[in-house]
Amino acid sequence: MVKIYATYVATDNSAGDAQVLGAAGRDVYVRRIIFGLPADSKVFNLYNKRVAPGHVSGMGSVSVTDAVLQITQPTAAAGKDWVTNVDLTDSPIQVDGGSFHTDITDTTVIWEYVDEAKE
Repeated sequence: MVKIYATYVATDNSAGDAQVLGAAGRDVYVRRIIFGLPADSKVFNLYNKRVAPGHVSGMGSVSVTDAVLQITQPTAAAGKDWVTNVDLTDSPIQVDGGSFHTDITDTTVIWEYVDEAKE
C-alpha cells in the first residue's frame, strides 16, 4: 500500500530545528511543496538530513550545509512572480529522512517513503 504524507508548518520555523519529514534511517521522496502565503524574499530550505539546526537570527543565518534545495521568493522589483506550487511528482527529490526550514507562512510538503513508493 502506498502512503503519501503531508507535513505542514504554519509560520517561520528557522529559530529551532528543522521540521522533520521521515523517520531516522529511512529515505523519503519529496513530491510537492506548496506555499500558502508566499511573500517577498521569503526562503525555503530542504535538507538531506533528518534534523538540521536552526538559528535564533532566522533564515539568513541557518546553515545550508546539508541543503539540497533552496527556494527564495522574488521581490516586488523582480515582478512578484511568487512560487506557490513546486510539483516534483515525476522527478521527486530523495533525501535521508529529510527536513526543512522556512519563513513562508502556511508551507506544506507532500512526501512518501522510498521503500513504500509506487514507481
